[in-house]
Amino acid sequence: MASIATLRDLTEALIQCAKDEGKLDKVTSDIEDFFSLLSSMTELKNVLWSSTFSIDERKGVIGDLASKRGYDSLTSNFLDLVLELDKFKFLLNSEQTFIQKLRKASGKLKAEIITAFPSSESDLNRIKAKLTEVMGQEVEVSSKVDPEIIGGIIAKVEDRVFDGSIKTQLEKIRGVLSQS
Repeated sequence: MASIATLRDLTEALIQCAKDEGKLDKVTSDIEDFFSLLSSMTELKNVLWSSTFSIDERKGVIGDLASKRGYDSLTSNFLDLVLELDKFKFLLNSEQTFIQKLRKASGKLKAEIITAFPSSESDLNRIKAKLTEVMGQEVEVSSKVDPEIIGGIIAKVEDRVFDGSIKTQLEKIRGVLSQS
């Protein structure tokens, strides 16, 4: 099937339909889950990517997956359409941009907080509140521990990084001292 529709057009249509039906959060969650599965299951990615399998076979895989994972019909219909219009490779290549558009449309950003030691729930809530204030949008926070940062915090919000780690501060001081 020939089409001049671009992935951007399909993305905008998905976002608008999901907004109209009040399902944007669900669709975003489904798409994040879908990409997570693709990254952990090479065989699935290869089947959906390959032209060795017919469109109907690949759409059947999407249908089975959507049913088992509880995807909304908007999500499964979108993925079917992406396959049918031969835009699947473009979707895979623009995963981050695509997910960012969905999150932005829903008014939520995703942040990863990296600390040297596990953070308490109250610390994460304070960080979340501050990031929400700074970014001007609601921020969903996940945390990760990396002892190599020594102390402080690194916050990655979409494509922005706020680095307040002791490791980075020491590297800056070392740089200044070595220039003297």
